Amino acid sequence: MFDCSFLPKSGTETWGLDRFFSSLAGRSKKGLEVSVLGVVATRSRRAFGVDATQTPPDLSKSGADGSSRVDFYLEQIIDLYDQLAGLGLSYWVGDGFYAKQKVFDTLTGLGGDLITRLRSDANLRYLYTGPKKEGPGRPKQYDGKVDWSDQKGLTRRFDEVGRLPDQPQVRILTTVANSPHFQRDLRVVLLIGPDGKEQVILASTDTSLCAEEITRYYRLRYQIEFVIRDAKQHTGLTHCQARSQEKLDFHLNMSIAAVNILRLLAQKSGCSLRTYRREAYNRLLIRQLFSKLGLSAEYDRTDPRVQSVIQTGRMAV
Repeated sequence: MFDCSFLPKSGTETWGLDRFFSSLAGRSKKGLEVSVLGVVATRSRRAFGVDATQTPPDLSKSGADGSSRVDFYLEQIIDLYDQLAGLGLSYWVGDGFYAKQKVFDTLTGLGGDLITRLRSDANLRYLYTGPKKEGPGRPKQYDGKVDWSDQKGLTRRFDEVGRLPDQPQVRILTTVANSPHFQRDLRVVLLIGPDGKEQVILASTDTSLCAEEITRYYRLRYQIEFVIRDAKQHTGLTHCQARSQEKLDFHLNMSIAAVNILRLLAQKSGCSLRTYRREAYNRLLIRQLFSKLGLSAEYDRTDPRVQSVIQTGRMAV
């Protein structure tokens, strides 16, 4: 998984300052941007960040060497691809922003597959599956353009394979279609809401992957956003006061690593990240109080009175 996030930053001397898109504000703002790569366990739905890289400035359109921000994001993937592929990872999931030809070409060229979301008006064409034409001439390859507004045509030419387990009103349809823009065949998954008007179009470069798995993998993409959210809320992702590139890089990666550790500790304790962090702070505060007041630090942590102090501020379950 890969995603980017805006980081607010004031001042004028911090490395990487530029205008980046903020999803919270719905527009571009002055600040920093971090590109995060993560992995997710598909069974447990547990995600971990593996790399955080700051986006360089002056790549809004193209850099001095003709590179763009997308090129930079791909360089991050290329640098870590061999290490991640060694873990058995083969599917890369990104939102609709990454549905670009150079992203498709780079990931498939490395030996991986991309799962992403396409535009609601994506230019796709059906593959021809009828009888071969007799006589000379090139065999027919395509059988018309996909008309996303033709519900009856979509139902007839796509295969309906099921419904979302947690949203049974949403139908899952699929077919293999060709994209002239991306110059390749794609496994296309169409999610249709109960009224037929709401549609989500997903695609995978692995045409043999079933539609249910593509849908499940894409929905797991949101786990990387939760990693970034937790880093902002609990481990100070946006609170760095450094200005140099090296110090910012260290801070960003330490923040993501701290979230990974915090998630494991919270899971082991059977509580949320906020609760684990609050209780850890309370334990530290108790030790500090005993130390500063010259009291014995020996106390029974299972004592209900001690527990009531440790659990101060804990969220009710």
